[in-house]
Amino acid sequence: MLDPRRLLVLRAVIRAGSMSAAATELGYTPSAVSQQVATLEREVRTPLLVRHSRGVVPTEAGALLVEHADVVATRLARAHEEVADLTALRAGRLRLAAFASAGARLLPGAIGVFRRRHPGVRLSLELREPEEVPDLVREGELDLAITFDYLTGSDPTVASGPSVDTEGLTATWLLDDVVNVALPPHHPALEDAGVSPTDEIDVSTLRDAAWIRDSGQVCREQLVEMCAAAGFTPHVAFDSDDFPMVSGLVESGVGVALVPDLAVHQMGRRLVLRRLRPRLVRRIRALTPPQPSPATAAMLEVLTSRRPA
Repeated sequence: MLDPRRLLVLRAVIRAGSMSAAATELGYTPSAVSQQVATLEREVRTPLLVRHSRGVVPTEAGALLVEHADVVATRLARAHEEVADLTALRAGRLRLAAFASAGARLLPGAIGVFRRRHPGVRLSLELREPEEVPDLVREGELDLAITFDYLTGSDPTVASGPSVDTEGLTATWLLDDVVNVALPPHHPALEDAGVSPTDEIDVSTLRDAAWIRDSGQVCREQLVEMCAAAGFTPHVAFDSDDFPMVSGLVESGVGVALVPDLAVHQMGRRLVLRRLRPRLVRRIRALTPPQPSPATAAMLEVLTSRRPA
């Protein structure tokens, strides 16, 4: 295979008209230029230049190779420009994924800011469950994914619920999303808790409740673990990750449901939302490759600058 660097040296010699002029243009010594041309001639087994007192002219083979060298030079220049556009965020792509409530509340504003700053970058967004995204980021199918783990108890720094595998990825904290329980207005657990909106519901008082469970794997596991810690197994009446539907089911008295703060705006007014005891939190993080692209790093900067203090 021909060395493109030698082709470009030959091109420079023919364009400049002499070895010495090409050496000055390339920053080489005339001897180095001559050696590169001689090596190329040995590789193609034919002379490429005719030397005379005023310089050099190409042979037919030399002229043919210069045509190809022109293509190489053009492609290399284009490659340099395209890489420069990527690093300067004038071009490129950014593939995002998030779970539903983050996609609805966290990303629209961040995407708007990013697009105003970097209109040349192509953006895409898909909804994915937390357990699905780490492998997709590792395999290069996603550039940035928003996921969460559950934290329970009085110490919010200790992860005690199901978690996603983030090995080999960079996980950047975005916010802690407190989880509420949604109940029908006259649910018996409310009598035990009190009447103040700030009163907490002890998980153990919900042992006889029917549950409307989120269909995601991490959420399913968390409900089982939370109830097991309180000494019972939850009775699941319905599975749904559509919060308006969950709201309607709770309002109809069908059951109770876990509702994070990010989804409270989708809940109707005819149900009651209370904090849980022990406290339950979703720790929301952005997963990125260890060496993110410029577009990924820019979006991460937008997301972290917009998170609550």
